Amino acid sequence: MEAIDIHDIDIDMDSAIYYDNDPDHQYFLDDSAIIDITDDTYVAPTSSPVSDPPESDEGVIDLTDYDSTFNEGDYLTDEHFARLLRQWREISDQAAPKPEKESQTPEPEYRRIIPEACIDDIIYRAGLSVELHDDSFLRIEAVLEDVSGEIFLRGRRLFKITDGHLDTCIPIWRDELLWVIAPFTRDDVPLIPSVKRFCNIRFTNQCKSMETREQRPSQGTLFCRLKQIRPSGPEKDSGCGNEGSVAYLTPDEADQGYRVPLAVLRQTWRGTTTPFGDVESRQSSPRGIIDLEASSGTTVIDLTEAEEEPEPNVPPARKYTFGDGFCGAGGVSRGAKTAGLEIKWAFDNNAHAMNSYRMNFPSASCEHTDVFDFLTRDADYLRVDVSHGSPPCQTFSAAHTVNCARDDENSACVWSCADLIRKAKPRVHTMEETSGLSERHTPTFFSVVQDFVDIGYSVRWKIVNCMEYGVPQSRRRLIIIASGPGESLPPFPKPTHGLPGSGLLPLTTINSLIANIPRTASDHDVDGALIRGFRNGYRDAFDGNQQAKTITCSGGERNYHPSGRRGFTNREFACLQTFPMEHRFGTKEVRKQIGNAVPPILAKAIYREIIKSLRRTDEQLTAEDPAAVIEL
Repeated sequence: MEAIDIHDIDIDMDSAIYYDNDPDHQYFLDDSAIIDITDDTYVAPTSSPVSDPPESDEGVIDLTDYDSTFNEGDYLTDEHFARLLRQWREISDQAAPKPEKESQTPEPEYRRIIPEACIDDIIYRAGLSVELHDDSFLRIEAVLEDVSGEIFLRGRRLFKITDGHLDTCIPIWRDELLWVIAPFTRDDVPLIPSVKRFCNIRFTNQCKSMETREQRPSQGTLFCRLKQIRPSGPEKDSGCGNEGSVAYLTPDEADQGYRVPLAVLRQTWRGTTTPFGDVESRQSSPRGIIDLEASSGTTVIDLTEAEEEPEPNVPPARKYTFGDGFCGAGGVSRGAKTAGLEIKWAFDNNAHAMNSYRMNFPSASCEHTDVFDFLTRDADYLRVDVSHGSPPCQTFSAAHTVNCARDDENSACVWSCADLIRKAKPRVHTMEETSGLSERHTPTFFSVVQDFVDIGYSVRWKIVNCMEYGVPQSRRRLIIIASGPGESLPPFPKPTHGLPGSGLLPLTTINSLIANIPRTASDHDVDGALIRGFRNGYRDAFDGNQQAKTITCSGGERNYHPSGRRGFTNREFACLQTFPMEHRFGTKEVRKQIGNAVPPILAKAIYREIIKSLRRTDEQLTAEDPAAVIEL
């Protein structure tokens, strides 16, 4: 978790992260000491051929000022840009005359698929495996011939895991190959002179850690159990990139005779698993309502999503269990609970954060301890369906430029997530870190992924921008999702908010979240903030109908109320991190807790996708074995 430190100019750097609960004692410092803004820039098209999103029937108020939509520091994300391009092309295609006949075949006209090819009395056909002269391998899936008679091979491209040119997020295993998938590319291999010899390759979905002596490769046999999807965009050669995955094969991708049923993998790894969750659900609490009308205070809009209709074959009285490591004040747990998970346990080594956490999750087992002591607990106590770990990440942050005494301790916590997985054996584990872990400390990031894969988990990662999910900050975070043996690897949630023309909800603004906080709300001392603002001097007002910049301890701007007359209250800071009004905080280090937190609305989006994935897996399991469904 990346700390948001607002420190006093009169105290030294080492003590900057420890301060009393003064809502804005450093609020009127020079700009260089308050906020950090990204130096990304947004280049807007001079005119947009895309019409505004149609009005919905859900009572959504558009708070975006189109005349001031694009501000200094804004930028267009890759997903927004791709979406706009698709819409522009659709409009262009609608205006352009249709061709008389569209080709339905993806093959070039000069290359056709043939059943097999015979070269020098050697037959090449789909299903065979060959080694190529560049030391890579190919499982043939199709044989092709062009108009000149030249033969090409198409199929799964594989590389030795010990090859140095591969990303080091792959564990080094002997006699193992990695299937590398490059989306939207088709690399046909000319049979002559590429093929070196035939070889024996077996595709299996068996986890390496579960492999028995009898299952180990015989002499001359190579195994492939992992696949890696590599970016196909500009970042494809940049190591880990902004996103990627390393996953175990599915049974459908494995060879006949080398397929292990998902239920067997899951049972071998974690024992008996209760479909659709380990606990009976309790009645959900009323959904929150936020008043967004700044002037009259009369328009009340329910911003929470409507309850989903129960999915078929899903017992409605069960919930998946959740454990939160390095929980802080509970940003992740708040999102997980809202998504529908049952909080079982949580731990953190900060006493003030744990006090806040207990106020919000009284039914969870909360422990003020470090991860290494927590892992000494009984395995049954630790067992959950979904676990999370957000180890301290100041060491890996781009804002961290000076070493401190806790760097080694914080770094060690990153690798502790693998130990947590070994003990808790979750079906899915998530991890949140600063983007600097993968961008600036790539070897450490690769080591974390290696540990997960070694245990038997498939791993997916992505650097997400929080504002695409309703957070009013341009805050980039690294999210890791890992699924255990026998589980599907959940996808990342699609963005819900975007720029005009994206077809998504408008980006959330500062005003939309803080304009109508009741004066009587907890942690909302407006009068005290105004007194301090008058004492320290007013600052320039700015338009609050826009996003805030990422707030860090290294400085920046706009770390104050849009009026310029005062700083933000703690409740306003919490709302900007998307904490709901009912979330409470203790009496000390409140801003540190808020700044360290994962925005609950982002966590909610992630865990909703994970719940959907787990339910699909459980539906498949119960369809194959109805006896697996327990009596409710």
